[in-house]
Amino acid sequence: MLTVFIYFMIFVGVTAALYQVYEVNYNINFANDLKLSNANKEHLSELTQKASVTKQTNDTSAFNQAVTRIFGPGLDPELALLAFTEEKPGTYAIPLLRRRKQLDFNEEINVRHLPFWKARLPKWDIRVLMISLVIINSMLAQFLGGMSIYTLLYPFTSAAFAWLNEPVILMLLTFVLIVISHGIFRLDMYLHDLYQIGKLSRQTPAGNHRLHSQNA
Repeated sequence: MLTVFIYFMIFVGVTAALYQVYEVNYNINFANDLKLSNANKEHLSELTQKASVTKQTNDTSAFNQAVTRIFGPGLDPELALLAFTEEKPGTYAIPLLRRRKQLDFNEEINVRHLPFWKARLPKWDIRVLMISLVIINSMLAQFLGGMSIYTLLYPFTSAAFAWLNEPVILMLLTFVLIVISHGIFRLDMYLHDLYQIGKLSRQTPAGNHRLHSQNA
């Protein structure tokens, strides 16, 4: 009975690993706004509406007041207006809201990864690498699932590969891969948000000036 349970869990693990590839793609392309808290969804609606009014009337007072109230006094209103007038809110506005409590608005935008660790925003987008790692983990989980069946008929005799004959080890490794893939996905969401915010900050005249100064 225990053996049946172990093989059932291997099947569940392999299915979950395959589903993770779909889930990552869905969350990136279709459910990005669902990752916002209710409060941030209200902020997104308010700032988007006031940014639209600002564009039409050139009256920035209401929008600037809302930006100061939500983000604090350090965020450049010009940068905020760029973010909240972008056609797709997931490009800049959503990342900016989602990570606002970790951002430090001073002469340039920095991020507080931890209370004692502050760093510049990333300049490189590593999303392709992260998604590739999730896909590789899914393939490894499928391999382990296949090995659990293959070794029933053709067990490995080599000591180096004897662990492949143990279904419980294959089950545990499959779920380890699932946990790793979930961590990779969460890290990708975090780093991609920061990359988008950094990309936004370089679109203002002040951001371009800082970029040229750093490269000089």
